[in-house]
Amino acid sequence: MAQSPPETSPLQSRSVLKDKFRAVIAIPCCNEFETLPETLTSLEATGPLRDDVLVVVNVNQRASMDDGNNLATLRWLEQFETPLPLAWLDHVTDGNAYPEKFGVGLARHQACTVGMSFVDDAAPIISLDADSPVDSNYLSAIFEYIGRHPDFQAGHVNFKHRHCGTDDERRAIEIYEKHLKRHRQKLAEANSPHAWYAIGSTIVCTKGAYVKSGGYHCRRMAGEDFYLLQQLSKVGYAIEMIEDALVFPSDRISDRVPFGTGKAVGDIVESRRWLTYHDHCYRDLGLLLEAVEKGVSNSAADILKNVPESCARWLVDRKFESVWPKLRANSRDDKMLLQRFHEWLDAFQTLKLIHFLSDEAYPRLPMPMEIQTHKP
Repeated sequence: MAQSPPETSPLQSRSVLKDKFRAVIAIPCCNEFETLPETLTSLEATGPLRDDVLVVVNVNQRASMDDGNNLATLRWLEQFETPLPLAWLDHVTDGNAYPEKFGVGLARHQACTVGMSFVDDAAPIISLDADSPVDSNYLSAIFEYIGRHPDFQAGHVNFKHRHCGTDDERRAIEIYEKHLKRHRQKLAEANSPHAWYAIGSTIVCTKGAYVKSGGYHCRRMAGEDFYLLQQLSKVGYAIEMIEDALVFPSDRISDRVPFGTGKAVGDIVESRRWLTYHDHCYRDLGLLLEAVEKGVSNSAADILKNVPESCARWLVDRKFESVWPKLRANSRDDKMLLQRFHEWLDAFQTLKLIHFLSDEAYPRLPMPMEIQTHKP
């Protein structure tokens, strides 16, 4: 039987918190005593809007981890004088550390759900990281965007990785960031509804959308950001881009998670290259999506005739010929049918298709910028 997530520790604060806030910023913090102060200071510099935004820091670790760094963070929070409405969770001391199978997914979820009791359903729940300062117009850009788009439910802010590591790490993050932005752009050109960044420090959604989607997956040790956006998309929300709100994630090498930015930076520094997806992968994806959109009244066999051969093989392997009639039978109109199709060909399956095309038809290509290793 799967182990249940541990209960959330009591919320702590140096000041009395008011009953209602305009938004919540949720920050997981694990062994980041050196970086959290800069991030909170950047939030202080966002102007008067900060006074109506509750910041919740979840200081967390697994029970097997050394607690020195996190204890220093808790001591600092207890003494930190700030204009921010600031609260924190202690998942370090008194038996509150996580069991071994829990990590950042649970940490994000607890920070979000504790903060949600202070906001209304339409209020934004903003995800941030302890090592990711923000621009001075960060809050104003988020609120202005939501004000101009009253139907907003889910999206992400913009980002620019900052250079706080070695020269090799700086070059590595430049390569990886170009890969991320190219990937999103190419998905958008293919008219995929899954053209968004999966970076935990950038995600914004309303309280209502968070609840409806199920929120962050408590058992995920990595990739919790990707799966939250995917779930938000599956329940029918468009993932919007808040261009003018900017966060500056770290470019540090990290081995805390099995994939993601920190892992990618380490891999690029070691190998001195990064392979990205061929343009033809996105071209074929676009042709597949076009064939489905134009052929909503067609049979599965007819659709398969109108997609690239490699995509057809992938669809057949995934039982598209039996899936498509079921999607049609469970859809009241063409709009719902396309929504059901994109729930089936979700963000993860789209990535698997691109990987299949990379392996079978269009080999990955090295990014044009090379790393120059600096010898001591």
